[in-house]
Amino acid sequence: MEHLVFILAAAVSFFSACAIVSRRNPVYAVVFMLPLFLGMATIFIQLYATFMAAMLIMVYGGAILVVFLFVIMLINLQPEELKLDFTPGGYLFPAVLAGLLGALVLSFALAGVPADSVLEQGFAKAPASADFGSIESLSMPLFKQYLVPFELVSLLIVVALLGVVLLGRKRI
Repeated sequence: MEHLVFILAAAVSFFSACAIVSRRNPVYAVVFMLPLFLGMATIFIQLYATFMAAMLIMVYGGAILVVFLFVIMLINLQPEELKLDFTPGGYLFPAVLAGLLGALVLSFALAGVPADSVLEQGFAKAPASADFGSIESLSMPLFKQYLVPFELVSLLIVVALLGVVLLGRKRI
């Protein structure tokens, strides 16, 4: 049963991600992000990382999606502007590469990890602790070891958001 849930969640995530990158209308692309986040949250729940699953739904599924939609509506792209960005054969190579990578991931997921592989030996040596996926196990390394990269990423997100607002403001 667990394998079936994983395969369904992975399939929903994969097809939603494919729909995101194949839509010409950015509003539809953002709408397809919700099933992607739900599928990924399901996989996190199967990994007993319930905090990560809840944060994925609340932060990305709630706040980030709304911000994306707000910015897209602020920019107010016209249909003729959307056609200029997309050429019929312009994304053929990335689409083929993404399909090959997806097939590779799917083959690993269906075949499983070989018993003599380094990955399997690493899993056997490091059993998951009882607090895996809890708030403490995530926040302590984040705010001790990785504080500077965490703050740099948040600064990068703010700068990107300001850039989008400035681009949208020029059109108004």
